Amino acid sequence: MNNFSFTADRLQEGKRLDAVLTAQYGQFSRAQWSSQLKHGAITLNDKVAKSSDNVKAEAIVSGTFPQTDATALITPDQVPQVIFQDDNVIVINKPAGLVVHPSGKLAQPSVAAAFSGKIVDSDKLRPGIVHRLDKDTSGVMILARNVKTKEFLQAQFKARTVQKVYKALVIGHLNEPSARIELPLERSKKNPEKMMVSSGGKVAISEYQTLTEYADYTLLQIELFTGRTHQIRAHFAHIGNPIAGDRLYSLQAIPIGLLRQFLHASSLTIEIAPGTTKTFTVPLANDLQTFLEGL
Repeated sequence: MNNFSFTADRLQEGKRLDAVLTAQYGQFSRAQWSSQLKHGAITLNDKVAKSSDNVKAEAIVSGTFPQTDATALITPDQVPQVIFQDDNVIVINKPAGLVVHPSGKLAQPSVAAAFSGKIVDSDKLRPGIVHRLDKDTSGVMILARNVKTKEFLQAQFKARTVQKVYKALVIGHLNEPSARIELPLERSKKNPEKMMVSSGGKVAISEYQTLTEYADYTLLQIELFTGRTHQIRAHFAHIGNPIAGDRLYSLQAIPIGLLRQFLHASSLTIEIAPGTTKTFTVPLANDLQTFLEGL
């Protein structure tokens, strides 16, 4: 499962092999690929290759992926707590500050890296990943331990049969104590990091219920019926009640005592095997609970 092979294309022709490998598999750094090449772990047209070898179009590049212990980079307070596991799934309480899987060119601590040793999946960047939470969102996540289960879980997310419930603290008070929000979302052309409400976007549906009103904030329970990127954050920013502490979608100063967006995935109901549906819940993260108690 640690082996790879690909045929170089015309855009890669004339480039150094270590640079080509870094571009092809960006989850590993150039230094990591250079080490693999130094140890004879990479071949170019079935011959042991060097970092400085120039690649030609149609050349076959094969070898083994670098071995990284990204789990060792995770600080103790970032280690995901396992709340359930069997032969097919692992359910965790993801802490804030930990990405679900790397997106850049350097290896980094991630949920995927933390559990890669317990998962059989040829996807080296996203082993076992069937859904995502933002880096600074905490809460319940499910991972698949094998490809068959991964496909089974992904099909449920695609069919929107998974029940996803969040808790969020928004700025201000809402006009209605509960409501359904149906506002299509697409990526902002001005800022690609953000999502925006647009008539040309994809359907996005959220429902909220008010749990508690504070002087300047409102604690909500939110159920998602779609899973668009930043859906909750973009929806509530659009209606004038952005998530407290959201550095991307809120123009207001970050509240004292809150170090990240107040957003927590509190429960997940899903069929973990044909005919077996379970609901997994996790309490509000300690940092968010502490902030609430100070209001």
